[in-house]
This record gives sequence, structure tokens and C-alpha cells, in this order.
Amino acid sequence: MRIGLLTTSFPRTPDDIAGNFVLGFARALAQRGHELDVLAPEPAEPMSVHDTPNISLHHVPYLRPRKLQRTFYGAGVPDNVQHDRTALLGALSYPIALAARSALLAPRWNAVISHWALPSAVCAGIAARGLPHLAVLHSADVHLLGRLPLRTHLARHMTDHASTLWFVSEQHREQFVQLLPASHTSAARARAFVSPMGIDPPQVTPSSRTQGRATWGLQRFSVLALGRLVPVKGLDTAIEAVAQLDATLLVAGEGPERARLEQLGRARRADVRWLGNVTGPRKTELLAAADAFVLPSRVLPSGRSEGMPHALLEAMAHGLPVVATRVGGVSELLRDGTSALLVPPDDPALLRAALMRLQSDPPLREQIRQQARACTEGLLWPNLAPRIEGLLHT
Repeated sequence: MRIGLLTTSFPRTPDDIAGNFVLGFARALAQRGHELDVLAPEPAEPMSVHDTPNISLHHVPYLRPRKLQRTFYGAGVPDNVQHDRTALLGALSYPIALAARSALLAPRWNAVISHWALPSAVCAGIAARGLPHLAVLHSADVHLLGRLPLRTHLARHMTDHASTLWFVSEQHREQFVQLLPASHTSAARARAFVSPMGIDPPQVTPSSRTQGRATWGLQRFSVLALGRLVPVKGLDTAIEAVAQLDATLLVAGEGPERARLEQLGRARRADVRWLGNVTGPRKTELLAAADAFVLPSRVLPSGRSEGMPHALLEAMAHGLPVVATRVGGVSELLRDGTSALLVPPDDPALLRAALMRLQSDPPLREQIRQQARACTEGLLWPNLAPRIEGLLHT
């Protein structure tokens, strides 16, 4: 099968974290013998792209001069637009460019996947009519869609032109359905598939933890936060929580919040290590070396929240016990006291108490570790890929 994959985020280099799970999605299908045409925004600067068997990457130019293409990658579209108003131009021009390129390639496709439904699902519905169409909607898609003037029309278009609508949580499926007219709600629910994104199988060995702690120089109880440094991630809450613990907070990621968060860490005299973006074998070592994973995500005043963070699933698959806030789809997957410790967002005291509980209770850590691995077994790409194939045949 030849599949068109339309997206707004795809790794620009082998070490790029942008859209890494979209690459995993594509690679899982490619490893099963399918050929994919990936259409993604052209980066502002030429870069060395992935060379992956059965995956052809087509960068779509959307603004000229090229240096103006600042809408995608980095901190993500919402934060890019907030910090650089020029980025809004690309949000308007990219859908037109993507639809045009898709129309040229669609005649050779047997199916199409739109990953990040705004604008990819809309473009796929226009350019690849009649093909099996899997539209993947993340939390940012559903949130943005609910704020647009034409939200009902766009949601109806996606429902009419997608054979399957993939949501990362039940909550976001219902938010999408509420945008539809009554005539379309039954169809949307019938076509809905709810699941977190897949993850790569952990590449760990019995000696990974010892090697990792030596590599990263870890001595104390070490708590890992992994992700973009943007407001929705709530890293300031984690810094406040760790400031009064005998523990080290490892922050792996980059973003516009870094300077503010570093200043907060110094002011609170918290033991925080800023690691930047960590990928590949170094990330595997870090996941093996840490003692716990913290996800302090919040709901922003706009109502935006996370769906099912990919970093959380990776940490669970590597056996890290998790302390997370009850946002988005997190509480749908995890059970408090069994597969994680869950606390309300924006409460450093309760987050600190949960981390202290993990730190002082090794049997609890082991119980949560085992349950976390069991939760993610079905989400490993080799296990999830056959289900994706089935969705493309509906």
C-alpha cells in the first residue's frame, strides 16, 4: 500500500524532537512493507533530513523568502505564533500549499493519514477524496478548532471526509463531538478510534541503570521532566516542589520558558539540571538512570491542556514510576496509587508530597513501575501498527 501522510511536524534532522512520534508512526507502517509519502512544512533553513527505507519526505514550501517560515517546529505552533506574529502568516499559507502538493501526489496513494488534523485533515479531505482517510486529532487540534469562527463547518468537513477519527483521549473525542451539529454526532462517534500515540520499544539492558547514573553523574534521588519548555507543561510547579526535597530535578527539553524557569530554580535554590534536548541513546540512558518521572502539566486560562504526552508513555515503558497531574487524558490511562500517583495541577505542595511518597517507599515504586510497563505494552509500535492497518482498510 502507498500512503500519503500529511503533517505539520516531522523531524528535520536525526536528532530533532519535533514530530518524533509522527516519524515513529510512519516507520511502524514502513517496517510492515508500506510506502509512505510524508508531506511536512519546509524548515526555515536547509537541514540534513532522515533517510528511512520506504519513507519519502516531501518538504512543502509555504512562504518566501524562506527565512519567514517560522510557523512550525521549535516550541510548536501555538507558542511560535504567540512569540512571533510573523508565524501567523504561515498558518494561513501552509494549508493552501499543502492541499496543492497533496492533489499532485494523491493519484498514486491507496490511503491517506492526516496527522495534526488542523490543517492536515482539511487538506486531505479536499485533495484525496474517496481514499480511506485516517485523521489524527491531538489536544491542540481540538482546542484550536473550538476557538475558530468556522469550527462547526470544519468539524463537519473532517467527519464527512475521514473514514476514521483518531483521538488521543475520550475527553478530546467528546469535545470534538460537541462542536458538531446533531446530524453528525452519531457518525463521529461511530468513526472514532481512541488511543494514545505509539512508542518505540525500550532499548534497555540490565546494566543500563548503572551505566546511565554514571554517565549523568547522579547521586541523589533523581526526578526527570522531559518535554518542551512551554507554559502548558507546568515545569514551574515541579521546580517549586523539588526545591524542598533532597532530590535532583532533571529537565530535558528546550523552549521559550527556559530563562524564566532557570531564574525560578535559582531563586528557590532548587537542585535543577538543565540538559537541553536529549535524543537517541542519551535519552535511553537518562530514562534508565532516573528514579521517577514527573508530569506537572496544567490547563491554561484559554482552556488548552495536554492530551496524552508522548514523553509520559516513553517513561512508563522504561519502567519509571510517574507522578502526574490530572489533565487531559492522563487520568483515563493511569490509576492513582496503582500505575501512577496523580495530583491536581498547579499545587506544588501536593506534588512534593507525592514525590516524597515515592522517594521513601521502594515497594510502591516497584509496584507502579510494573503496572506502568503493562499499561504501555499495547502501545509499542510493533503491537499498534496492525491496528493502524486495519483502520486504513475501513
